[in-house]
Amino acid sequence: MKSRSTAKISIFLFLLTLVFPARLDGWSEHPLLVRPALKDLQVWNKMDPVKAVSLHTFLAETEKELAVFLAGQEAWSKTNLPDYTPCPEGLAFKATGNPDDILLRFYKAIRINPNVKIPLYLHLLPNDSKEGRPVASPSDITSLEDVSSFLRTTYVWIKEGEILSPLDVLCTASDEPDYGFDLGLFEDNNTDYGKQYGFGAQPFGNPNLEYGSQAPFHMGFYHEAAIVYKFGSFLKHTYLDYRIFLFKALSEFAFRHQQPYWGWRFMGWGMHYMGDVSMPYHMKPLPGVSTTRLMWISVKSMIGAPKAQENATQLVSNRHTVLEEFQLQVLRKALIDNNASHPFLLALKNPVTTVPFSYDFLINVATRQSASQAITVDKVLKENMPFRLVSDPAVEASDLPETHRIVACITEEKGQKAIDEITGIIAKQLQQYSMHIRSFMEAVLDDSGL
Repeated sequence: MKSRSTAKISIFLFLLTLVFPARLDGWSEHPLLVRPALKDLQVWNKMDPVKAVSLHTFLAETEKELAVFLAGQEAWSKTNLPDYTPCPEGLAFKATGNPDDILLRFYKAIRINPNVKIPLYLHLLPNDSKEGRPVASPSDITSLEDVSSFLRTTYVWIKEGEILSPLDVLCTASDEPDYGFDLGLFEDNNTDYGKQYGFGAQPFGNPNLEYGSQAPFHMGFYHEAAIVYKFGSFLKHTYLDYRIFLFKALSEFAFRHQQPYWGWRFMGWGMHYMGDVSMPYHMKPLPGVSTTRLMWISVKSMIGAPKAQENATQLVSNRHTVLEEFQLQVLRKALIDNNASHPFLLALKNPVTTVPFSYDFLINVATRQSASQAITVDKVLKENMPFRLVSDPAVEASDLPETHRIVACITEEKGQKAIDEITGIIAKQLQQYSMHIRSFMEAVLDDSGL
């Protein structure tokens, strides 16, 4: 008979692979969601246009105050975030007055990938005008090597000092954390900075894949059965709350120090993580896999029959992939067609009643709703998507041509009723998404006195 410790290792390894899908976006292309969700708010009537300011300029102008602020934020995180891993003292941001390394000092102090590219640019939505601005290449904006998923988006350069709409700044920034912020941050990621940042070994996700190390910063598994945490306590090692509250506080800092461009841009960064909360596959590692079945699959793997484990891993990955692809393709078409009555756009415009933002709201309202909805979402996809896309573990959905014409494939195989079912369940989550980001935005503006 296998020992208890061996069983624990087996379940650990199963969970570690299963919670990492082939792709790791929360919702694909956040600006497509943010603008429809926020553009009609009355708050824009009292917000002035803002002047674009490079990150280097912002840091140089606020360096002394920022050093004090970040020290205070670190103390706050230690006290208020239950599973927070403190920042090593040697990485603390110091006001040295040296402009040459100020970006690197800031990146290390907030523990993001020091190879990030944070230029001045705008992320355009379908039908947006470039207004004579030069087009930017995705490779100049993201540190990711594979930029294929960015090629359907248009980015344009802006100049320092250019006057911009706050909503445009916010929308652009809301996608940036998926451009490499959280890559390579763990000590087993084979990066020099990962060995410095103090996060330890990567708790879940595949450390050997480019997107893999991003997982613990964009996912949060707060509502699993006690036995799952007993055998997979690493699931609690998530830094989603750290990122949300860090960028919320940085946004407020920027607004208080008369740096509105960076107030909106930091808000967008935090809004990205807050938006990820409404993605069910980011809040539930094993939707559709009961705790009992998980244990049985793990036992089978222990005795030399890993096929069930491999199949479950592939199916979760495929369903996550097709959910995002359906959302992106359908939403982009609705925006291109100016179809204001589409269920996705109506859901974003008319969210569920906003709940005031707080840590309790994040953990006990927002993440709980998404985790509880995950099983239903998984079931709807299984019943209404083509079998090959969601129920055939022998395929990788992201590689299938059907995935890239997913609406047509569903219509041909399952009919319009299936399209309506999938649209309806995603729209329900988009109502939650809209509520989550509105709650976050209102809290930042209230705490900033705006």
